[in-house]
Amino acid sequence: MLYSLTQFNEAYVNACQILMPLLLSNIIAEIHDSPFCGVFAVTGGGSEALSRLLSVPGASRTVLEALVPYHTASLKQFLGGQPDKACSDKTARAMAMAAFQRAMSLDPHTDHQVLLGIGVTAALRTDRGRKGDNRAFVCIQSLGCTREASLLLNNDRTRQEEESLVATMVIDLLAAACGLPGDLAFAAGADEFHQRKTLGKPAWQKLLNGECRSSHALATPPAALFPGAFNPLHDGHRTMIRLAETLLEQTVTLEISAFNVDKPPLDYFDMAHRDTAISAEYPLVFTHAPTFVEKSEIFPGVTFVVGVDTIKRVAEPRYYDGSLEKCLEALASIRERGNRFLVFGRQQGDKFESLDDLLLPEVLRGICQGVEEAMFRHDISSSQLRS
Repeated sequence: MLYSLTQFNEAYVNACQILMPLLLSNIIAEIHDSPFCGVFAVTGGGSEALSRLLSVPGASRTVLEALVPYHTASLKQFLGGQPDKACSDKTARAMAMAAFQRAMSLDPHTDHQVLLGIGVTAALRTDRGRKGDNRAFVCIQSLGCTREASLLLNNDRTRQEEESLVATMVIDLLAAACGLPGDLAFAAGADEFHQRKTLGKPAWQKLLNGECRSSHALATPPAALFPGAFNPLHDGHRTMIRLAETLLEQTVTLEISAFNVDKPPLDYFDMAHRDTAISAEYPLVFTHAPTFVEKSEIFPGVTFVVGVDTIKRVAEPRYYDGSLEKCLEALASIRERGNRFLVFGRQQGDKFESLDDLLLPEVLRGICQGVEEAMFRHDISSSQLRS
């Protein structure tokens, strides 16, 4: 019997619908038999992957915890900061990194090499109006690697079909992270599928697993440190560095904390990008030191180069469990370690705000030196450049 092309395509699709669950179940069983385990964070879309993982015997060996930070406030709390977009590759990577940290805290005695953080964020077919394409981003963070994939979906599928594709992508990427042959090739035919990975340098891996708090391998400890995100490094930063080196008569080293009190954590893609963009111009260190108290413990005696916005945050009790007493104790410890601050002003509305305009605790003001307005004016921020 001869079949038309349409009949053949229909038969192929039907066969895929029957075989795909069987293939997924076999791959999931192999994942459960592997030594890898982790924490899953899924923002709604993509949750079918959890259902499929849990439906195959042995899931307790793979899934340490499953989280669904669906609400905006929940996602912000989970990441430690508000992401620029709820559904993006960057957000999926931040979720995976936060999940990896959670995995280490839940199972501290397990070899960190077999722990995983899985982040999934998706914008799928919905019953309300939404701009943009239907898409999904998946990231798996391990100690050695950040691995991510993106999926752009056409508009011809049902919500259930989209969920099934995303679940397949999650399980496929998870299999690869476990060293297993996945590559289901998305037989249902997504419009666009991309994946990539980047390896973490040994020093970055030590930061991630808490083995060390700084990646610096400088011949001598830095005398002046400029903390920031530098996303991107712009001319305002360069002017601050040049003036700071003139005023302090010291080389300025840039410092990026992989973990921040107000922003999502960095991943290996972020770190590799900043390393490439910055290291050619200036010495750069990565740290696991979100606060200035922690920075001063790593770099006693160093002068911190900061903007006026930063020095205000250093004195805010909300960063010290809301306690003014703890804030003052922390500031006193920074002073006792011999650290100082070189403070640059910034345009705030119609006024240029400098150190002299601030009401700071005396313990902090006593270790601050302001840069005169006439020496420095630069009113463009990194966030404005990104937008």
